[in-house]
Amino acid sequence: MDDLVRHIEPKSLYQQVADDLLQRITGGQFEAGDMLPPESALCSQYGVSRITIRNAILRLVDRGLLVRKRGVGTFVTGRDRASAREFNLVGFLDDSRAFTSTPVLNETEVADERVASALKVEVGVGINHIRSVVRRNGEALTVVDAYSLDAPDRRMSEEDFHAQVPSVHAMGMRIGRRIERAEQQLDAVAADEVAASYLEIPEGTPIIRARRVYFTTSGERLHYLVIRYHPARYRFNVDLVVRSSAAAFETMREPRKRTKRVRAAQPEATRNSWVSAVPRDGDRKS
Repeated sequence: MDDLVRHIEPKSLYQQVADDLLQRITGGQFEAGDMLPPESALCSQYGVSRITIRNAILRLVDRGLLVRKRGVGTFVTGRDRASAREFNLVGFLDDSRAFTSTPVLNETEVADERVASALKVEVGVGINHIRSVVRRNGEALTVVDAYSLDAPDRRMSEEDFHAQVPSVHAMGMRIGRRIERAEQQLDAVAADEVAASYLEIPEGTPIIRARRVYFTTSGERLHYLVIRYHPARYRFNVDLVVRSSAAAFETMREPRKRTKRVRAAQPEATRNSWVSAVPRDGDRKS
């Protein structure tokens, strides 16, 4: 690759670096699971300071395109170009203690393409499937289908639903794996026979569905949930905030000039919202 100099419209240095890294990720130079070069190497590639590199990486981490593993490095998550443009909603994993969760199904089955893709396992492997109904004051709020590998050190237990902490954290503590984060997608679907029965609504009623994957501190995909929400007992509130700290810090260290040329890298994705799912009468659950 030739040593190119690209003219870029005025913007902060870390944004320019983040944009170029994004192009390298979506263009396939860095693929899912690849580790980025060390900060020192990126500093040399782009001709900028370590602060600039850190802020650029932070921007892509907040967009879900990169993930940092402490003491190891920064890795590409594998989200595609379309996902890179999605709005990322960030919430809490453990704000559910005011609710009761009752298992109604516990069986072993084989992973179909959907579950296999979520857990990054092969189609046909053994999967433990637990379905539970989350209630408050006797009213069904959600139907949750939980999937985990059917192995002693990976399987969820019904006992996890009776712990004093959320079931996924109880599972993690029981098998010695700590949950660090989750990725979640929300969409609208028609209630099927199962969801309609437990939520006590007509089949075909529009409902919100969440598909959530839990990750351990080592980046392992431990648990996959499909959550279907009652349409009249939940609402999703989103607070939008401006992320200004990185830009302000960058301005202090490296004042922006009217124009700037950034050297294209040689060979070798703003946490912008908080989301909460809130029952209609105001109790909070994420």
